[in-house]
Amino acid sequence: MAETPASVDILAIAAHRDDVEQTCGGTLLKMAQMGRSTGILDLTRGEMGTRGSSEDREREAQQAASILKICWRQALDIPDGRVENTWANRLKTAAIIRRLTPRVVILPYWQGRHPDHYTASVLGYEGCFLAGLTKLKIAESLRNEGIDASGIGEAGPHRPYKVIYASLYYDVRPTFVVDITDQFDARLESLMVYKSQFSDQEAGQDIFPALEEIRDRIHSMARFYGMLAGVKYAEPFVQKEVGLVDDLLAIPVQSI
Repeated sequence: MAETPASVDILAIAAHRDDVEQTCGGTLLKMAQMGRSTGILDLTRGEMGTRGSSEDREREAQQAASILKICWRQALDIPDGRVENTWANRLKTAAIIRRLTPRVVILPYWQGRHPDHYTASVLGYEGCFLAGLTKLKIAESLRNEGIDASGIGEAGPHRPYKVIYASLYYDVRPTFVVDITDQFDARLESLMVYKSQFSDQEAGQDIFPALEEIRDRIHSMARFYGMLAGVKYAEPFVQKEVGLVDDLLAIPVQSI
């Protein structure tokens, strides 16, 4: 990755290392290729995963970030498998948002199979809200909770302009999709560097699909969402706000 930036344009927040690669990695790469600065905040370090160690996951995450041209990537110390929407976790997330001042934050969809995923969604949203409170002193509040706040500092308040939700993990009709046809191969490569998770191995073979099946699923899902918008490969997103259109002749995606 490049030298740590003072800020990023787009910050993706997810529960685990490899979640972002699966749900919005192609979009982040596309934004980077357009000159936008991007970052990833992984809330946990992957120590509870059936396969691999937190050290394996950290090494793989940095390799994946390099492929996706990510400017900044770090993991918080929230316990894997125990992502909880606590005051302290909201403060830690808000501190990163204040530090990086993203205009757009990408969160996991707020429903799903894995509790860490949907909890990360609510935690991320509330962290975005807290980050904008002028009178909130994050480092002081963490110390009041008995948590070491060294290195956090007191960056000024910042609230992202836009919060969107990567919805690939849940069966919901997207508000919009991003065409990642040109980024698909690199997105797949970024996932495959997680050899601790996606290589064929004895550990977890009863719950993890075989590597070739994983590849097939990734292709099929990207093709499905691409088909919805008339492109080859796409990633799905949901926004809670109503969209705003100024020019009816500029609305993309053909109806008939």
